[in-house]
Amino acid sequence: VERVIKADARCLVVSAASSGCLVLSVNPGYDETTITWDPNLIGRWVDADDNATLQIDRGEWNSYRIHYIHPIETGDLTGYLTAIGNERYLDVIPARGEDRGSFLLPLHAMLHLRLDGDRLVLAPLSYEWFAEQLRAGRPIAGLNATLDQKENALLVSPVDRLRDWLRIQSVDGPRFGAPATFARQRSR
Repeated sequence: VERVIKADARCLVVSAASSGCLVLSVNPGYDETTITWDPNLIGRWVDADDNATLQIDRGEWNSYRIHYIHPIETGDLTGYLTAIGNERYLDVIPARGEDRGSFLLPLHAMLHLRLDGDRLVLAPLSYEWFAEQLRAGRPIAGLNATLDQKENALLVSPVDRLRDWLRIQSVDGPRFGAPATFARQRSR
C-alpha cells in the first residue's frame, strides 16, 4: 500500500516510504459536488521550523498540483479542497497521471486546512488516536477502520460516512494531529 502522509509531533511530512503512522482512506473526502476552489492557496509555502516547502499550483478539474520538499524526501501530490460544514479540508493523493502499477492504490489523506492571509495551517488526522482505538478493539462510531499490515490506520468508509464523521469532529480535538504551519514565500 502506497504511503501518502506521515504526521510527527512537529509537522506534516509527505512520505512515500514510511512504515506505519499514517491515517489513510480508501475513498476520497469529497465528491464532484463538494469540491471547492481557492486561488489563495496557489504559491510557495515554507515551514521554517521543519525546513519544508510546498509549491501549490493549479491542476486539472479544480485540483491542485502540490510539489513538496522536505529534508528526508521530495515528491508530488494532487489535492482537492472540500468544505465540510464550516471547515475546509485538503484531500491529497499521489500525483494523478502517474502509473504506479496494479498493486499500488492511490489512497487519500485528509488534512484540515486553515488559510489566513499568508499563513497556511494543515493538520492531519491523528495516527496516535486512531491506532489507540483500533489496537484496543474500540469501534470508531460512524467509521469503518482497521490497521493494515504495516500498522497504518486505514479508513474504508464510503465518502458520505467519512464526511459525516468529519463534520462532527472538533478540529482542535484529539482526532487531529499536530498542525504544520506554513508562511507564504513572496517573490523577490
